[in-house]
Amino acid sequence: MRASTAAAFLVGLLIPFTLAAPTIEKVLAPGGYRANTNVREIPAGGSLVRVGSEIHVLDAEGTIVHVATAGVPTKVKSAVSPLETGWVTFASWLNTASSPISSFTTTWTVPPVPATNHDQTIFLFNSIEPNAGDAILQPVLQYLDSANTFFTTPVQTSAGATLNGIITLTGSSGSSYNYISQFTNIPGTALDIIGSAELTWATETLEAYGVTAISDYPAGSTVFSGINLELASGAVPSVSWSNTNDNADGLSTTINTNGAANARITITY
Repeated sequence: MRASTAAAFLVGLLIPFTLAAPTIEKVLAPGGYRANTNVREIPAGGSLVRVGSEIHVLDAEGTIVHVATAGVPTKVKSAVSPLETGWVTFASWLNTASSPISSFTTTWTVPPVPATNHDQTIFLFNSIEPNAGDAILQPVLQYLDSANTFFTTPVQTSAGATLNGIITLTGSSGSSYNYISQFTNIPGTALDIIGSAELTWATETLEAYGVTAISDYPAGSTVFSGINLELASGAVPSVSWSNTNDNADGLSTTINTNGAANARITITY
């Protein structure tokens, strides 16, 4: 996947991070490069089911169409890096309550395409991870040319379009949790996950690869608004967002409005 000044795409992603052997052809996805054999599109209406150490890909009829081994993870949180590689700047909150996050919504606008093209790849998303930090569920805005990564069929969008990204808990049993990640206003972006670990670490993130100049980013800033977090118990969580910035390159995340209801966070390029 390579950067393009012509198009932005939306996808749903679940990524158990697994390092691939260096001799295998790799493709770029959120979290970095991985073996192309570990990157798989989910059939329309399909879902993912975690069964022990395996991840089963199901089609819309519930038939298993692929089985992947989770492998040894590379933790997402340890992958945070400066400009050009990995997570550049982001806001985050960790749920330590006994009740799981039941809903995490965010609204933002597709920013203008970057002024320059140096084959960069840029991702903007809200996401949730488990405590172990070894997987991530995210509705993703991604600029591109056309362990395992599972994604819904990319949907092309355009600068100025409104995105409503939401991750919802759909059920649980013991330590097994089911979620759906989607852009609620964009058809074909829903991704169902069955049998996940509890997702606890919520983020609003800018991730990038191959950036060689600030002009490789969109101009100005991206505002994540309408940020709402709910718990399954119905209790209102006490949310205080923290931020991580790339001060050396002037890229930052500002917490404009804190809390669990209608929070507002700005990423400035």
